Formats: sequence, structure tokens, C-alpha cells
Amino acid sequence: MLPTRQLVSFKVTTTPKRSEIKTKVFMVMVVSMMFAGTTRWSRADDDARSIGEVGQQSPKDHLRTASFYLVLEGDKTKSLSTARSGDETRFYAKVWDGLYLQVTSQTGDQGILGYLFSFSKDQADLFPEGIHENQDVPSLRFLSASDFRSSDNDSIRPLKPGLGTSEDRGALRVIPYDGFNVEIRVLEFKIGSADSKNDPYFKSVSCMVRVKEKSPVEKAQAGVINHPGLPLAGY
Repeated sequence: MLPTRQLVSFKVTTTPKRSEIKTKVFMVMVVSMMFAGTTRWSRADDDARSIGEVGQQSPKDHLRTASFYLVLEGDKTKSLSTARSGDETRFYAKVWDGLYLQVTSQTGDQGILGYLFSFSKDQADLFPEGIHENQDVPSLRFLSASDFRSSDNDSIRPLKPGLGTSEDRGALRVIPYDGFNVEIRVLEFKIGSADSKNDPYFKSVSCMVRVKEKSPVEKAQAGVINHPGLPLAGY
């Protein structure tokens, strides 16, 4: 009996030449560079930026702390309750018993120029919390689109690390009240009218607001006498 023959098939593939591979890679790089160059030199109407971590961390303790993640889109938001306050929109939320966060829009010709952050003892904002601040300089409580633009609104304003000041309010602010401290950290924004012909305005802005109760020592240093059942003094 003759042995059975086995047929073995081979599949032959061709590999592109090294010169062809280099040519294709070069063409991809050229197209990518052309696209990047076009994007870089084309002028955008909006200033849209995301801001990373620029601030500080504090140790944990037993004092009351409340945090709010706010997404404000003009005079609308899903983060807070809304009420009309004259020609402006007021957003509010309960922080803890006897303390409410209030955010009021400031409207310009084309949109929202900024938002004023404040606190009150009631939801309707009839009894505001007192605060000691210099009335002759810009308030850290006012988050303005112009804070992130140059003085002539022709370019971006570089963000400096650390806490904002009245001269350069920036993306991170710490505001001391008598009984608590407030941290406002801007995370992302989109500014319209990013050119020298108009005032900048917020199309949207997201931020984290953190409210932290002061310790008894800090309250005493602020001139506050904290007696149970009595309102805070030292306004």
C-alpha cells in the first residue's frame, strides 16, 4: 500500500517596503501639522478653558462643611433653586440651618457679565450675612468674565497659582465671614465676545463652592461670641 501524500498550502503575503511606510507616516504628520496650524491661527469668538487644581488642601476636622458644584448657563442652572430678583436672576441653596447660599446674576448688553456670591440667614435673602470687606476695591465675591480676560478684552489673562486678590481675582478665592470661610474654585468656563469691541460675558461657568464653619478660636478672633441660641455678634 502506497503512503498517502499530504498537500500543504502556503499563503504568501507581501510586506510594504520601508520607503513606502516612511512616506505614509510623513504624509500623516504633514496633514496633522497643517490642521494644528490652522486651528492655532484662526480667531475664535469664544474663550473656553478648563482649569485644573490651583489651590490648597486643608486637614479634616469636626466642623461643619458643605460643598456645592454649580453649573451656571446664563440665567439658568440645574444646580440651585431659582428666583427672579428685579431684572436679575437669583439662585439659592440651603447650606445648613440658618445659612443659605445666594448667587445673583449681573446682566450686560449681550449676556451675563458675572455672578455675585453672598450668604443670608433665610431663603428669600431678606437677612444677609454681614461681611467685612474693603468697599473701595473689587470684591472677591463677584465672579466676572472680565477676571479672565485682558484689560482690553483682546487676549486671555494668564492664571496665577494660589489665592486670588482684589487686583487679580483669578480662579480661586477664599472669602472670610464672621462664622465661616468660603472657597470659590472656578473649574471651567466659556466666555463670549472675546474681542476688544465688546464686554466679555459668561456663556457658561462651572465652579465648586465650599463653605466651612470656623472654629471657636477663629470666631473669637473675628470678634464673634458664639452662645447657643443667640445670633452671631461682631458685624
